[in-house]
Amino acid sequence: MREIKIPSVYQAGYEKASALNPSLAAKYIEYTTIDDPIADDAVESLVPFDTEEMTRLIKGGIDQDEKTLANAPQPLRDFFDQIPPPPPWYNANAVRAGCQAFHAYSDLFIPAFVVVTLQNISTLIGKSFHMTGRVETKYGSRRIKQNIRHLIEIMLPGALNRQGDGWKLSVRTRLIHAQIRHLIRASGTWDESIYGTPLSTAHIAFASANFSTTLMDYAERLGASLDAEARVAFMQIWRCAGLLLGTPEELLFEGDEAMAAELCRIALACEPLPGEDAIMIAHALIKTLPDIAGKTDPAARQSMVNHVYRVARALLGDELADQLEFPRQSTVGLLTWMKGMRQFVRVSHRMVPNLARKWRGNNFVFLLEASALDDVSYRIPDHLKAEQATPW
Repeated sequence: MREIKIPSVYQAGYEKASALNPSLAAKYIEYTTIDDPIADDAVESLVPFDTEEMTRLIKGGIDQDEKTLANAPQPLRDFFDQIPPPPPWYNANAVRAGCQAFHAYSDLFIPAFVVVTLQNISTLIGKSFHMTGRVETKYGSRRIKQNIRHLIEIMLPGALNRQGDGWKLSVRTRLIHAQIRHLIRASGTWDESIYGTPLSTAHIAFASANFSTTLMDYAERLGASLDAEARVAFMQIWRCAGLLLGTPEELLFEGDEAMAAELCRIALACEPLPGEDAIMIAHALIKTLPDIAGKTDPAARQSMVNHVYRVARALLGDELADQLEFPRQSTVGLLTWMKGMRQFVRVSHRMVPNLARKWRGNNFVFLLEASALDDVSYRIPDHLKAEQATPW
């Protein structure tokens, strides 16, 4: 096996992960030094253009506007040429069970999604995004809404077809990651010999795996009931979304849930302990949630924050919660109580079908409201610091 270039911050974690799964640990570390060449070249080619022209060209590519693309730089045209429509293994009809399960338990998947996001932030992903200041500023709620909106869109039937909003938002997210990587590198404040590549391919692969297998596990621990068909479908949805986000096929494991879970385990072993960046952004994210939920009463806002900290600790475990400096509190019986309450709701719905329809309707309305944005544009950041960038 060829020698692996190990960024210094990963040295200790790599030794630990190698004892668990040497081949996967080596693969993960290899990808911590790899970026996304076609996306990176695309955003580099847009440097000479102002924000509005950049947005127009990106929108032209996403919307398949050949007239606009004809005037675009060649690397941007190449990017869209190389981004695939749904591959042959993706069957929009076969993944419906995953879509249906998500919307049946949307009230559980959303808090699970928040906690998975906190776990992602605990890695060096958090360091990259802390450098933008986006979550910690007035733009924090918009960032979280964008993430929720992306999750909702890919879970709609047909959303990952070439003309679907799930496809479009996934590709937009990939370009945003490339642009943030470009801006971090241009800032001269990131040492890749220490930290590896900012928002590396390893991080994109880990996040894709975490948003599939771990998200389902957390939703079930909160009370969701997912059968085998739904789980397989959910994994295939994220396999397709992960491909669009720039995850290499070999790290998607054909949508195999056990292998995705193993990638998460090895990635977390490789990653350094959460630093100040991760701690700050994790707390900022939690404190943004009352804004997204529309809560204005101070007592209600604090109650929600306290509840999120407690649920996060129950799902993440005390070790990581302590590393992120979450308030220390007992979580004994919390998940059992929450699952019991959700079981009560499920039984009630079987007995009163009209109540079930109303519940599902209200959940979906909440999701739409939580992810509502003034616009879903194709702008990408034109400055590393969120408060100095054109709103995106």
